[in-house]
Amino acid sequence: MSVNQGSAPSTATQGRGGKLGQALRLLGGKSHGTEMRLLLAVLILVALFVVIFPEQFGSPRNAENIARHAAILLVVALGQMFALLVGGFDISVGATMGLSATVGAIVMLQYGTVVGIIVGLLAAAAVGAINGLLISKFRVSPFVATLGMLTFVQGFANHISEGRSIFGLPESFGWFGRNSWGFLPSTVGLAIIFGVLVWVLLNRTRVGLNIYAIGGSRSTSLLAGIPVVRTELLAYTLCGLLAGVAGLMLSSRVVVGQASLGQGYELLAIATAVIGGVAIGGGVGRLLGVVLGVLLLSVITTGMNIAGLSEFIQQMLTGAVLIAAVLVDRLRGRGDGTRFSRLRKPFQAVATAAKPN
Repeated sequence: MSVNQGSAPSTATQGRGGKLGQALRLLGGKSHGTEMRLLLAVLILVALFVVIFPEQFGSPRNAENIARHAAILLVVALGQMFALLVGGFDISVGATMGLSATVGAIVMLQYGTVVGIIVGLLAAAAVGAINGLLISKFRVSPFVATLGMLTFVQGFANHISEGRSIFGLPESFGWFGRNSWGFLPSTVGLAIIFGVLVWVLLNRTRVGLNIYAIGGSRSTSLLAGIPVVRTELLAYTLCGLLAGVAGLMLSSRVVVGQASLGQGYELLAIATAVIGGVAIGGGVGRLLGVVLGVLLLSVITTGMNIAGLSEFIQQMLTGAVLIAAVLVDRLRGRGDGTRFSRLRKPFQAVATAAKPN
């Protein structure tokens, strides 16, 4: 039996891989419990804030504001999820958001909205690709690579904008974040579209299996014939691209292009993904958990704002929530589930990639 990653597996092999995957999934399965706990926490907090602040928190306008904010955070968190799943992370996503917003704003003032969006997204994807190349090909630490990229990108975005905010963006750019698509806020619509695409990629393609397999064991994935460097490069490129999408969404919402627009989102993206059950170290995580993690943090942030808590206290509570989420998962045996997941992913990848001669 030989491994040929470039060819599709036979029907028989797909059947074996599917049955093996189903059997091995039973070993990892703490994620549903995490998601149920998150859903319960979100419902309890919403009910609590509605009772305490019925006019402010319970209003339709507030619900729309939460949805718009959560949608932007969700898109950048989905990008961060790719980096985490392959065993790394990207702390440059906030700067990438600012770069996309700045480049997009400059270009669209000269050449129109569509061209500005395309160029802004290409710039963000390029940042992600460079991160991926440094980490996957040259084996630079994700922290060092993305920290260096964060510093460079911030400086570059401020240089091309001369340190100023860019105003006067076209009205047509409003559909990317400020306006609504009928009854649906445009940011929510975009988040749904990209969420579906991410779910399909991770759950219905070989690339998704490869991403999980690499996070489970990079060395075993190499032995299984998985194109590890190429897959890691793709994961970081997608991380940068989705950060660019989020940056343009935020730029459209606030009607300005600015280098510092995404400041703080790098930590929020990691926090929501980890709260949602994505393992630091790779190989474990589901999109539904990330969605619920984003909702939880958005509800908490909105409630604290309405309560009038200072920014410093909010930062303290956000950090405490992140630490508590990790500790709860550890105390409930999440560590064992993660180890089982690390064992099952390489076997799943081998079963999927294997093909009779």
